[in-house]
Amino acid sequence: MRAHKRIYNVIIEEIERGAGRRCELIDRAVARLVGEGGTHEERSLVRGEVGAMLNEMEENGVISAVTDSYALNTSRPIALRAENCEREIITLLRGGAMTKATIRDRLEKFFGTDKTATLRDDQTLYSLIGQVLKRLTTLGVIVLSEGKYSIAPEKAARVDDISALLSLKADFITRLHSKGGEFFEHYIMTLLAKYMAKHGKTVLDCRTLGGAQDGGIDGILKTVDGLGFRETVMVQAKNRIELTNETVVRGFYGAVCAAQGSRGVFATTSDFHPSAHAFLESIDNCVGVNGEKIFMMAIECQYGTRRRGGKYYIDTKIL
Repeated sequence: MRAHKRIYNVIIEEIERGAGRRCELIDRAVARLVGEGGTHEERSLVRGEVGAMLNEMEENGVISAVTDSYALNTSRPIALRAENCEREIITLLRGGAMTKATIRDRLEKFFGTDKTATLRDDQTLYSLIGQVLKRLTTLGVIVLSEGKYSIAPEKAARVDDISALLSLKADFITRLHSKGGEFFEHYIMTLLAKYMAKHGKTVLDCRTLGGAQDGGIDGILKTVDGLGFRETVMVQAKNRIELTNETVVRGFYGAVCAAQGSRGVFATTSDFHPSAHAFLESIDNCVGVNGEKIFMMAIECQYGTRRRGGKYYIDTKIL
């Protein structure tokens, strides 16, 4: 996968040269990123990455669609993703222990937030760094000692495998996001059906609803277990970058209750705001599935990922 920062900079430069239509802009960016010697498969892959980046930049206010072309906004914040931040932190710590402040400085330069006029992307980066450091510490991948973070000694021998897995996750979520909302709805329903079957459920029905009149429910799964207990699981799928807030989750839960669903699954390619996490923890028949969990489910169910020779890779037939 092309470096996140490289794709971002190429898009910025091409828009500054004269913004064309989306397809034209993508073609120009792909030509620069791949060059003349690129294969058809490589060009297709990079087209997806550039498309995903354009979506991110528009959602984060970096660019705006003006009639049928793109223009830069004056603030020009950087589009940031947690999985890319996570991958770069591991890369930095492979070189030695660092304080949180040093990690911030290095990542500001890497992602380019130190060169933008707005503080919004800096604040987003700081928040992501804090979340990633906390999560990696909780998982035991890194440790904090005397004010510095470092790779946990027991993980040092496997740091190459960890780095490879984090890169794969970043690639997986980027590809998934680039496919759009409708694809994600169908993907997550199929993945959930495979996951439930793997964990002892018989899936009786699995369908997407979609459309403006879906009542906040994107899909329905009907299952039965070995004792004959039947459940109707209702799903909402959000292919997005920003955190899902509590209000949105409460709205979905209300829709599940109103439709008399047994359980609810709110799936998002990003993550949940802390208050949304707290709300989900307070109820016992609705769960949140974030990009991290979706990736791990894809690994377990071999749907969207494959394993060969002890290594995992993207299943390009699906993504």
